[in-house]
Amino acid sequence: MTKILLLDSNSLINRAFYALPPLANRQGVYTNAIYGYLSMLAKLINDHKPTHIAAIFDVKAPTFRHKMYDLYKATRKPMQPELASQLPILKELLGALGIKILTKEGYEADDIIGTLAKRFDEDTIIVSGDRDVLQLVDDNTRVFNTKRGVSDIKVYDLISLEEEGFTPRKIIEYKALAGDHSDNIPGAPGVGDKTAMNLLDTYGGLDGIYLNIDQIKGKLREKLADNKDIVYLSKELATINTDAPIECELDDIIFNNTPKEEFFTRLNELEIKSLASRFGKKEESEDLPFAIEEKPKKIYVNVEEISDFDDLVKLLNSEFNKISLNIGSNITFSFDGKTEYVIRCSESLFDLGIAFDDAVLEFKKILESDKINKIMFDIKANMKFFKGYGIKISLPYEDVLLKGYLLNSTNTIKSVSDLLLPLGYENCISAGILNLSLTQDEEIEKNKLVSLYNDVEKPLIEVLFDMEEEGFTINLSVLNNLAQKYTEEIKALTEKIYELAGSKFNINSPQQMGIILFEKLGLPHGKKTKTGYSVSADILEELDHPIVTEILRYRQLSKLHSTYIEGMRSVMDKSGKVHTIFKQCLTATGRLSSTEPNLQNIPNRTEEGREIRKMFVPSDGNVLVTADYSQIELRLLAHFSEDPVLIEAYNEGKDIHSITASKIYGVPIEEVTKSMRSSTKAVNFGIIYGISAFGLAKNIGVAPWQAKEFVDKYFLTYPYVRDYMQGNANFARENYYIRTLAGRIRYFPEFHSPNRNIRNFGERAAMNMPLQGSSADIIKIAMINVHNALKNGGYKAKLILQVHDELVIDCPINEMDEVKKILQNEMEKAVTLKVPLVAEAKSGSDWYSVE
Repeated sequence: MTKILLLDSNSLINRAFYALPPLANRQGVYTNAIYGYLSMLAKLINDHKPTHIAAIFDVKAPTFRHKMYDLYKATRKPMQPELASQLPILKELLGALGIKILTKEGYEADDIIGTLAKRFDEDTIIVSGDRDVLQLVDDNTRVFNTKRGVSDIKVYDLISLEEEGFTPRKIIEYKALAGDHSDNIPGAPGVGDKTAMNLLDTYGGLDGIYLNIDQIKGKLREKLADNKDIVYLSKELATINTDAPIECELDDIIFNNTPKEEFFTRLNELEIKSLASRFGKKEESEDLPFAIEEKPKKIYVNVEEISDFDDLVKLLNSEFNKISLNIGSNITFSFDGKTEYVIRCSESLFDLGIAFDDAVLEFKKILESDKINKIMFDIKANMKFFKGYGIKISLPYEDVLLKGYLLNSTNTIKSVSDLLLPLGYENCISAGILNLSLTQDEEIEKNKLVSLYNDVEKPLIEVLFDMEEEGFTINLSVLNNLAQKYTEEIKALTEKIYELAGSKFNINSPQQMGIILFEKLGLPHGKKTKTGYSVSADILEELDHPIVTEILRYRQLSKLHSTYIEGMRSVMDKSGKVHTIFKQCLTATGRLSSTEPNLQNIPNRTEEGREIRKMFVPSDGNVLVTADYSQIELRLLAHFSEDPVLIEAYNEGKDIHSITASKIYGVPIEEVTKSMRSSTKAVNFGIIYGISAFGLAKNIGVAPWQAKEFVDKYFLTYPYVRDYMQGNANFARENYYIRTLAGRIRYFPEFHSPNRNIRNFGERAAMNMPLQGSSADIIKIAMINVHNALKNGGYKAKLILQVHDELVIDCPINEMDEVKKILQNEMEKAVTLKVPLVAEAKSGSDWYSVE
């Protein structure tokens, strides 16, 4: 018996992509959409035993509909590069499964599907995430419509379609009236879903509506009459062509369900081997512990509920050496990963169960024990929670969030579910955490990340927790003075802008500003889009008009006021301190980030930005002690590239910027001017970040050809640097990862992107990653050493902030000299390089005046 499966593949892979987290394998190849699509396909094959399968894809080219209506699908967003990169791999896998792939330039996948469904007139299942294909339902054709993801499927035949009030023809005419936003089919303006249905039910179809147009009252009649041509055009656009010129006979799409060995080899390379058994492979799969599946096989563990306090006490006083614990809506824990204990917490005095606070406090002895290993998700957040109960989480402990981050820093892990759901742990979080931690340990060892985890990242947890708890004091008087100053100047700027514009308008509205600048004042502009003219800073900076200067100044002060004045005020505690949260598991390079408030983003290039630092002060009776690394990334460049000129310069304490200027400009070093040195400094640091000649030209105010000449001369001066940077890019392109000084891995999925700009970004990032990432490693090591030296030495001084290559300490005046020495010494000896690390400690009464 013939059974045909027609797969609307662009629709399905798109659904899969957005249904699953954006996971990649160890080489950085994105796989989430591939996994979701193949999971769906495996289930369809197993459940329905098709004899024929065709996978139909769209082609990136205009179709006959675009010729009819040039705005067709004009609102459709371009495919995400991370999704586009998975399409050729999916097609390769489908080919290895023996599934015919069909495309036709000038036609959409729907047209090919409709043509085949009508041509073969056999039992046919169309699988799609779009409802457009419902018009193809007939006695032989059903539509499996994927509603959410690719697993929640609604089956449509003529009966179920009728139950929703539709017929195949009515689907088309409904879209003709109501339009379709996703395809940008216009429909009749002002006719919505309900009106369209009422009209079709009353008059039987479009022709009936227009034959009886005089019976329709008011504005609706006008809208329909005035837009008759648009309505019938919309009908043509919505109608699937069932006679597309596609060369395909029934025998061409026979499916034998005999995958080639290369199919399983490719699954293995993609690290989604768990799919192999679903396509007939008998061997056990060994997916990565953090590989993503949409609906993996659920893992069941023994779940025991505890509602009696004495039972909880008895259980927690038993013999064990490790425990996983999760505090959520329930408190759960596990000793072995096989049994999950769920504490039933009472919501009131009259409920059965254990009072939540009593349950939490019962874990005190365990969490403070140095004999029991505590395994959790986000140890730092748990430290904060338990501190509220007077409980300190002591070593040993393990953090599955931190380990997951180190294994693949390009994946964003927002919750414990992101780690556990892909493995099948739905309702057994603590057991899942414990088992996941064990498999992560194997991966940490396999990927040579043990030292980075145990010696750097895990010890840093306590350092960051103490810094967050200590906080940074805000001088409220300075804050209020700045607020008044900015408010007054913003008000004056507003009046000045109104005067120059000749009318009042919303200065914060890009649309209104565009009209004022480009229509009323007639200034030159770029192309107008549907949202209006672009009024971004780079556009405005090119304009020659007094109003532009005032607008840029207004924007600058408004941002300072809202972000750093009112923003700080909103997060200050009662003691006048702000407590930033350090994100340890966020950036691909390993750098820390700061939020609520973001203290790492305090501007330092403008005088107004630097003024903000005046309100950050030490605690009463203290001073601030700070130090930052001098040219750490350039020193790392000398270390990694082994360039003899750079190494000699740093080992002899020479000025690298003057040396480079002398080489580039071809003058003796004593004749290097301040301007020459400044330009060359931009070249030195620009090279690190893979800056283009165009970008460098803009930064230093020279012509692009001059900037290119500077770059060329730089690499002639430092050929070892050129070879090193290119070597990084080549290694990452071939291996899809690169490591830092401490062994941190950064994967590069960018190299799989079909978008050239994204691939170019990947190349620049690969050139810089060992420098930026190693800089992050070094500052983290220094933070740990400084924290321990202050703590073990009995000092009252506290490390309170890390910003890029700078550390800030809140220090009693009587400890200042010794703490300066400790800070400088620990920063300079954090690691040993082929050139010295240099950090100069300074002190001051606020963050602005540190000297």
